Amino acid sequence: MSTRASSIRIDVKLQETGEMLALLQRISGTGPVDVMAARLMVEPYAATAAALNATGADLAAIREAHGLASAETDPMGFERLDAEFHTRIFAATRNELLLCLNDILRVVRNQSSWIEIKRRSYSEPRRRQYCDEHELIIQALFSRNGDGAAQAMKNHLLTVNRNLFGDGQAY
Repeated sequence: MSTRASSIRIDVKLQETGEMLALLQRISGTGPVDVMAARLMVEPYAATAAALNATGADLAAIREAHGLASAETDPMGFERLDAEFHTRIFAATRNELLLCLNDILRVVRNQSSWIEIKRRSYSEPRRRQYCDEHELIIQALFSRNGDGAAQAMKNHLLTVNRNLFGDGQAY
């Protein structure tokens, strides 16, 4: 390999690295409203893809996360398990880019502004409602009903959105 070719490859790698760092910096400033808007665009599709592509082991893992979240009454413990439930749905899509998008959303959801909003909106009745909605998502996934999974996920995220931001902040 020529020195020039090596130099071009290094320049491309540095440019890609710089672009990734710039993107990560922009993402770190994303607010909770934008995160919910993105989730409402991406997660129903992920639920559809999971319904169509999940293996039996994937579905069992999703149900396991749901069971753990349903039993958890500590707000931060529930939040962690809720995120795991959603992550397992993304994993079941068999789409690496979608899984990476979920990772990005999860990182932003762990920022202090987002955590504070979730903390203020948490209540036991809301936790139970989320778990009931998760059960509807699971039923659609196990039935391999992509449209039903997407609609159940959208309904769930609209509930979360309403609980976090009120009725005026709908997408």
